[in-house]
Amino acid sequence: MNTRNKKIVEEIIKAARSDERKRKDPRYLRTMGFLVSKGFLKTNQAIILMPNARLHIKDTMWAGINVEPRILEVLPAVVLRFPRHFDFAREQNKKLAEIIACLKRGSENGPSFHEIPYEKLKVWTDLKLRDGRVKGMSEKKITRTFRLRPSTVQVISKLSKQHHLSQAEVLERLVADTL
Repeated sequence: MNTRNKKIVEEIIKAARSDERKRKDPRYLRTMGFLVSKGFLKTNQAIILMPNARLHIKDTMWAGINVEPRILEVLPAVVLRFPRHFDFAREQNKKLAEIIACLKRGSENGPSFHEIPYEKLKVWTDLKLRDGRVKGMSEKKITRTFRLRPSTVQVISKLSKQHHLSQAEVLERLVADTL
């Protein structure tokens, strides 16, 4: 083996050792434990699942930049869907806050995040997760108040009792069938 090939092999071995150390870092393990437990990512590495972990954005960003780039791709959607699990200072993370605001509004276009296009970030907002309690952005219900005539309310109530549905479900089905 010539000296050039030896140097390349040595560099690969050095990078593999560095990567192995980084994969044992608590910042990476906590982040991946949370993301895998929620169903955003999968891994073949043995990781302790941490569905109730409280994460720091700085640590999560470190894990995404230094170890697993997929973390950066799902991060805006994860912060949007699980805000209570993150220590997130909007003034320190203006770019991330801007992306989250665009995702929340359902914008078609938005800024990229660490060279990941907005279109790839947006996909994760509607991902069906293991925990059925947390809905995707397109499935979340919006509260609205309407003033209806008493006769209309009686018809809706009658239909809801007949079909064993809530009044909101009756209205949704009526609109879906007629439009």
